[in-house]
Amino acid sequence: FGNFEVLKNGKALTFRRTRAKELLAILVDRNGAGISGKQICSIMWADNTDDTKNMDYLRHLVGDLKKALAQVGAEEVLCQEGYNYRVNTEKINCDYHKFLETGTPQFHGEYMSQYSWAEETLSLLLERN
Repeated sequence: FGNFEVLKNGKALTFRRTRAKELLAILVDRNGAGISGKQICSIMWADNTDDTKNMDYLRHLVGDLKKALAQVGAEEVLCQEGYNYRVNTEKINCDYHKFLETGTPQFHGEYMSQYSWAEETLSLLLERN
């Protein structure tokens, strides 16, 4: 699993802001379950409690994510209902999701290594493996 990467036909997606990629990582980590904007903010900016500023920045990140997905014809990946977000797991090919469903591919002890918030999921994966 290693670091979180987003590819379309073997080519990495370009994100205007690296935090837009992190937003997608959070949604992928949720495995299709919805998450509110406030919950996303508490994950991404745990040390910053300025909800107004964080929610404003989140709106920019959502826009950036939508643009990045649109550039590769993958608009259907992101689902949004008001300030609730999720990924359509039927529209992505994800090693993490496959592992949860089938146990393959093999898990080698690394999961979204660049994000400290992913350590909780890593612990669960290590227990399962």
